[in-house]
Amino acid sequence: MSRRLTILAGGGALVPEVLGAAKASGDEIQVLPLVDRSDLGFSEVFGAADLPRLIWRITSFRTTHITMIGGLRATTGDRENFKRFAGSKSGLNGDSTLLTIAEKILAVTGAKVVGAEAIAPAILAQDGLIAGPSVGRPTLALARFALEKARAVGALDIGQAVVAAPGRILAVEDFAGTDALIERIGYYRQHGFESTAGLVLAKALKPQQSHLVDRPAIGPDTVAHAAAAGIMAVAVEANGAIIVDRAGLEARAGEVGVSVVGVRLDG
Repeated sequence: MSRRLTILAGGGALVPEVLGAAKASGDEIQVLPLVDRSDLGFSEVFGAADLPRLIWRITSFRTTHITMIGGLRATTGDRENFKRFAGSKSGLNGDSTLLTIAEKILAVTGAKVVGAEAIAPAILAQDGLIAGPSVGRPTLALARFALEKARAVGALDIGQAVVAAPGRILAVEDFAGTDALIERIGYYRQHGFESTAGLVLAKALKPQQSHLVDRPAIGPDTVAHAAAAGIMAVAVEANGAIIVDRAGLEARAGEVGVSVVGVRLDG
């Protein structure tokens, strides 16, 4: 029996990838954009103030499954609306509030909230070399070190990524996102604060993070930006992070000479 799937769509290339996988599975699909997705032919946008109408649309569609995918940039006002809807009285940030909203939607509609990988399993990063040149033990050791530090930063609910040099962390991701983190590294190098040797970008799940929303993700643009900033490798948590446009990422990594590796973290 096919699912009646509602996709709460943010920005980025993962949305059409998951949409295509859902269509191939024979799902009945409803797409409710949370950002402008006119590029996919959708004219509506549901903001934080539209959450009651969003739930009405989900209920009317008789949704059995819901997934939240894609990037979402929220203003301070949006965040407060999300928190009020979620019933959050603590200082919850992105992932925690989104999960609370997902749980509330589940309670109201009876639909099951699933991760994007439940619809398109091939998007999950595997353990080992994913793309680009092969790597040696020193790079793998640095990748693990960086991922462990990314997880520690994630415990503070700040971000999911860090950039590391051998033995130290150079910068961590904040609310501005991964691209802004990479741009800072490029700035540091341009102004002589850091050498070009052995930099690794690492993205890992936050320890408290549900697997249902906002998994760390990388794609071809991540690899291209990393190369421009002098980063030699991108490390992601195996079975935790998502690969967007795998074929495009493999091609881009080969072109710019950046290694992409998946590393399994225990615990």
